[in-house]
Parts: sequence; C-alpha cells; structure tokens
Amino acid sequence: MFTAFTRICLVTYSLMLLVTSPAWAVQPQDFFKSHCIDCHGQDDPAGELRLDQLPAMSAVTVATWSHIADMIESGDMPPADAPQPSATARRQVLNVLNQNIARFSQPAPAIRRMNRVEYEHTVHDLLDIDVSLAELLPEDGEVQGFDNVADGLGISSILMERYLEAADVAFDATIRRIQPLPPEARRAVLMESKDNIDSVKGNKGGVIEDHGAFVDFTPGWPPARVDASHPIERGIYRCQVAVWPHNPGELRTLTVAVFTGPLFGDGKRHFQGMFDVTGTPDEPRVIEFTTRLNEGDALHILPWIYPEHVTWRDKHEQRPGVAIAWAETYGPLDQDFPSLSQEKLFGESESLRMSEGDPIYMRHRRGVKPHYVESQAPREDIQRIITDFVPRAFRRPVSPELSDQFVQLALARLDQGSTFEQAVRAGVSAVLCSPHFLLLNQESQLDDYAIASRISYFLWSSMPDDELMQLASEGQLSDSKVRYAQVERMIKDPKFERFVENFTGQWLDLRDIEFTTPDAKLYPEFDELLMRSMLAETRGFFRHVLENDLSVDNFIDSDFAILNQRLADHYGIEDVRGHEEFRVVKLPENSVRGGVLTQGSILKVTANGTNTSPVIRGSWVLDHLLGQPAPPPPPGVPAVEPDIRGATTIRQQLQLHRENESCNRCHARIDPPGFALEEFDVIGGHRAAYRASQGKGRKVDKTNYYVGLAVESDGDFIDGRKFSGFEEFRQHLLEDSDTVSRAIATKLLVYGCGRRVGRGDQTSVDSVVNYADQHNNGLRSMIHAVVESELFHHP
Repeated sequence: MFTAFTRICLVTYSLMLLVTSPAWAVQPQDFFKSHCIDCHGQDDPAGELRLDQLPAMSAVTVATWSHIADMIESGDMPPADAPQPSATARRQVLNVLNQNIARFSQPAPAIRRMNRVEYEHTVHDLLDIDVSLAELLPEDGEVQGFDNVADGLGISSILMERYLEAADVAFDATIRRIQPLPPEARRAVLMESKDNIDSVKGNKGGVIEDHGAFVDFTPGWPPARVDASHPIERGIYRCQVAVWPHNPGELRTLTVAVFTGPLFGDGKRHFQGMFDVTGTPDEPRVIEFTTRLNEGDALHILPWIYPEHVTWRDKHEQRPGVAIAWAETYGPLDQDFPSLSQEKLFGESESLRMSEGDPIYMRHRRGVKPHYVESQAPREDIQRIITDFVPRAFRRPVSPELSDQFVQLALARLDQGSTFEQAVRAGVSAVLCSPHFLLLNQESQLDDYAIASRISYFLWSSMPDDELMQLASEGQLSDSKVRYAQVERMIKDPKFERFVENFTGQWLDLRDIEFTTPDAKLYPEFDELLMRSMLAETRGFFRHVLENDLSVDNFIDSDFAILNQRLADHYGIEDVRGHEEFRVVKLPENSVRGGVLTQGSILKVTANGTNTSPVIRGSWVLDHLLGQPAPPPPPGVPAVEPDIRGATTIRQQLQLHRENESCNRCHARIDPPGFALEEFDVIGGHRAAYRASQGKGRKVDKTNYYVGLAVESDGDFIDGRKFSGFEEFRQHLLEDSDTVSRAIATKLLVYGCGRRVGRGDQTSVDSVVNYADQHNNGLRSMIHAVVESELFHHP
C-alpha cells in the first residue's frame, strides 16, 4: 500500500508545483507536503520514485492522473492510518487536478445509436402508432449505470435483422386493415348472467351475494377475470368496473388493481392502476379508465384486503371481500378509417384509395375483409411519400440526393412487381434502418437541429416535436434563453414522464423491483399493492423534488414523503387513508423516514427475498448516491452470505472476510453505509432484530417467523468518524452533501449526454453543481445546467 501511495503522492506533487494559485486557502503543494513528502521525499525509503524524476503531465499519463484523483476523492488516499486532510483541502486539490487533466483529455464519443426504449418512442411519435417494438430488440448494454451511453450501444448483424422486423411491425401498425364497427358496450352484468359468474368463479373462489355481485374473498393472485367484457377488435376502449366493499370492518381498507391483457396464456398484462373500493350495493364505485385493447383482452381485477393477509384474522370476525357488480368495455373509440397514422404517413391524395382483400377469419365478426392501400399514380405517390418522410425521420433537412436513394429503392420494388403498399413499405423500412435514423449525435458541428435532438432525447427519450423543429429551422435554439424556455415547456409535457421512469429506473435501480420475491413466510405483509406503492412513492418523490426545484439534499434526508395508506402503515405513519391517492405527507419528528435510502423500493432492490447484505447495500450507496463505485472483488474471493438461521452475525462474517488486506481496503468504504442500512429489512420495514425462519427466539404472534438476532447498525467511516445507527449515518451524509450533489450531477450528465463522464469532464460537472448551488441546489436547475454544459454541446 505504501508503495502505491508513494507513487501517487510524488507524481501528484510534481504537478502541484506547476499549478498553484494564491486564491487557495490551502496551497496544493502544502497539502502534499503535509501528507506525502515527509515520508516520500528525497529520502524515499522505497527508492522507486523521486520528485525530481517524475514525468510531466501529458496525454500519455492522463489516465494515471485520473486514477490518482479518483483515489483522493474516494478517501482511499491518504490511507486510513495517516493524517487526513479536511474536506475543503481535499476538494481544492481535486479542482486543480481536474483542471489539468481536462487539458489533456477528450470527451468520450457522442455518436451513438438509439437504445431500444428510444427507438420505440421515436417510431411511435414519428408514425403516430402504439405498438410494442422494444421487446423485439435485444437488451442494451449498460455503461456507468445507464443504457443510453455510446460505449454500450454497439451494432451487429443480428440487431439489424431485428430492426428490419421492428420496422415491418411499425409499418403494419400505421394501416387500419378492418373498418371498425360503431362503438358499443361489451358489458358483463353478473347478477343477470350465471355464465358470467361461473367464468369468474373459474379463476377465483367466491360466492354469489344477495345483490347479485361476485364477491372475491382471496387477496392477491390470481385475479378475478371478467371474460364476457372483452372487446371483439383492437382499438381504444373506455373501461368500467363497478365494485363495492363486502364486510370491510372498521379497520380494513379494500383496494383493487386492474390489469388488461390476454384471456389465457402468459401474455403480458398491463397495469392500469390501483383503486380504492368504496360505495354500496345500490351505488357501487365505478372505476373508469381509457386504454388500448386487443381483440380478446380481458379485465383482470386483483383485490387487496388490507391487512387481511398480514396477520391472521380472528375467527369471530366477518370475512371481508371485494364485490364485483359488473364490468364493461366500450369502443372502439378511435373510429378513423383510414387511421390517423396512415394519413400521417401516406398523406392526402386523390389518387389513394383503400381496396378490399379476401375475407379473413375473426372469432367475433363474420365476412370481414381486410383493406390495402392502393394508388392510381403509384410512382408520383411514392416520390411524395418518401420525400416527405425522410427529413421527418432524420430529424433535419436532407439533400435531394439522400432522400432520392430511398425513393429509388421503393420505385425499384414497384418495377419488380411489388404492390404499391409493398413498395412504400420497402422505402419506409429502409429509412427506419438507416444510420441517419438510428444514430444520434452524428454531427461534426453542433447546429440547432442537433441541439433539438439532444434536448428531446434527454427529456423525452424521443425525437423533437414540431415546435423544437420549427425553432431549429429559425436558428433560435442557439439562444440559451430559448433553450431554457423549451426545457420548461418539455418538463410540463406528459412525455416527460418517460424521463422520470427511465432515469429513476436506472439511477435508483427501480427496473429491478420485481427481480426478487420476498419469502412469504418471513414477510407475509408483502404483496403487489405494497410493491406498486413503493414504485409510486419513489417516482412521485423524484417528480415532486424536480417539479418544485427542491434541493437534491432531499435525496439524503427530507421532512416529507409521498405516501398512500399502504406505505404509511408500513412505515408506521398515522392518519393517511386510502391506497389510491399518493400525497405529500409531512413526516413526524421522530420518524426515521426521509430521503431515498429509507424508501421501500430502494431497500427492496438492494436485498434478495430472504435477507439483506451490508456489502450489496453499501456498494449501492457508494455507486448510486456518492458516485464513488467500489471496484469488483479480487478473483477467487467468495461472496459473504448471511446465515439466515441466525447462528452467526453478518458483522462477524465480514470481520473474518476483512482479514484479507485486499478485501479490507474496499470494505472500509463499503461496510459503513451497509451496516447503517441493516436497520431496514428486505421490504423496507424498520427493525431492531432480524426475522428467522427457525430458532430459539420468540415466535411473533399470528405469523410463522421468529425474532432473530439483534441488528447491529453502528460503524466507522474510513476517516474515523463514528455513527451509532442509521440516523447518525444519514446526518454524516448531509455534512458531505457536496459529494452527493456531484454524484447526481454526474448521473444527469451521463444520461443527458449519452456518453461516459470521466475525470477530464469534471469542469462540466462543476458547472452543473455551481449553477444548482446558486438555485438552492435544485434538481430542476441541475437539468437546465446539463443542457447548458460544455459536455452537452460538445460534438
């Protein structure tokens, strides 16, 4: 260790001699004299490096300098047993290092392809369609925690084949083949039809109530499925479900989650929302939503009877349930024929018409004939359609020579005997597989059209809309005031929810919320309602901080949370009623909640279904919240697995693990946050002791688990500071909030620029942090600063 430290200190000191500034309260060379030179100067006992023999800073040595800065910033150097510099002195030295490293560094390449989520959103917005495309493409690689970074987005022959398949599906979705029937209700009135009741009872156990409703007594999966309300053709439908609570009791609340999806099989079901069950048999609550359904899709109604499944119900209590009176789908509401998407692609021309083909089979309609697009002037229409489509797809004006390549391809297909529609399909598919469409940030010089695309893919994960393109054509996006106004507009647009979902899904790992299922014996209170509530809390918290430009310090600690009753009860917070509405709740003074680290979603994605690990959670905090990821473990070192039988504490296991010096070096940083978070179980409950599936401890009433060993959540930071539990640990994080701010700024730059952010890019990180610091460290201000940063505008 001392040899490595010697090398780092001596090389750094040679640089510091050249870049001193009288503005510093602590001169860099003084910093290194205090922490390095006494041991590693002219009389260096190792004899490997001498200050007067060190190479100068250059492009060849910049990687070494970056590593030096990383180690100083993380606290690995100086070593724990050496005198530690103040946070201010450490930051000043890092600022000087960053400035000089930037002189010899080049930003990572900006050019990249769309990831599969961006591809789907772009094709949807381009063609005005709504069909699944992302699942047709391979998963994208991650770099620095995000799947939209250039280094992780390669192109292969297999991927191009998938793009061709996706383009074909997208083209088909633009054309409505079958003229829709006038809207009508597909209504299942349970009290009037024994068949309807039997179809639901085939999926769930229930009884027929006096008022004719089906009563579902069983919370959780499988859902009640109302088959008779399914639509007979694809389209947009208004869906209604009438429910009321059956014997809820004073202490229970009843909720339903509604999904839509196939009647049978393992097809994907789409979550439509969670709804409180209120009303009476005479006036039930009518849940209503509008969504796109396929032929044969059903409404799947999943009841949650809280807290019925958390503790056993006393025998004398009445059995509660959710009464389903009736369900209805009304539509299709979209009656346009030809479809709006077809008109957008093919345009308006008197030469175009829809012709009928041979009858096809449909389960619920007879004598249906599909329609195809034909033209009386095919060559002229192909020329017009493709010429108009190319600049919209490529997100900028194009030369006639470029668009003509795709026109000629389509005309060649026509000349070879393809139909008009097949020829247009060939041209459109070629455009959607072209590098000009798939690749972003291709420009060697950043113009207004490139700025429009960079902003739109940052905030909407899609192509610029008409307003952005109009401003680009007028050259106005070079004006920072115009960019500011556009970012404000885009944040208020419904498409901004894509940013909330994609950024939090990757920064906070919310995409992994369903990766594990908690042990039902140890955690009987976990259900899908709780999981859905966890997701809504964290996304709602992020959205609230952003929309109100609140300080990013709130991600460390906050005096509010975004809760419904299910989460409030889970967290021990009173006076929150209703599962459907998420609201801003001021936290009690004695509550341990506040910030993201106490949110159930974060605590679940950092644990498996049975136990927690300080190593996993500690590594997560270092990477996601502090921006100082720990290196992977050395080869051949086994992972530490907690003993769920309660025979050995995780602290004892880690102490043995840390006897290996190569392990101890990283665990000195990993373990403190990990042990602080041991106060929370795998589903985010606050605990003083572990739960055990067996053992000598006390069995908890009305459950199948036992009280295990006491939780140990104290620890020591690498700099010697101590904490006795999570709340003291969190207070120390607040004292180092600048580190968290820089980490969040870096995450936003990686995501917003679609490229690696290295040590040489720290001037851009500084600009984001400094701008936010002038605006109460606000998250919304950080987003504006990213758009104005040097890295965002670098070719």
